[in-house]
Amino acid sequence: MACLDTTLLIDLLRSNPERKRRGLAKIEVLANRGERIVTTRVNLAELYVGFERSGDPEREYQRVRGILNYINAILEFDDLAAQSFGQITAHLRRIGRPVGDTDVLIAATAVANGHCLVTRNPAHFADIPHLAVESY
Repeated sequence: MACLDTTLLIDLLRSNPERKRRGLAKIEVLANRGERIVTTRVNLAELYVGFERSGDPEREYQRVRGILNYINAILEFDDLAAQSFGQITAHLRRIGRPVGDTDVLIAATAVANGHCLVTRNPAHFADIPHLAVESY
């Protein structure tokens, strides 16, 4: 099961053809492996921030809705994810390598649901225990 990080979702929205091509290619690989492709409500919230800051929020909203065609489900931040968030945050603080809360919320949701996080930035998530990460 593959949980798409915001980096991949943004790459699908970009006008940069190479990033978009790489993102689409990764989704194709995942689909060909029979992966269930999901993202989290937190990732979606990050996209909403982006379109609210754009010059044409309605157009960006429609583009975001379009990329959701690639998504089988949106994972919610539930109690199990909240517990995972607490464990991850405490661990990262203990080792002196904190990560932003938004990224920990995303990672915790992926861990709680047993999903691999697919990101362009795997190093950012390297210190998070029990999180499988796949790059593209």
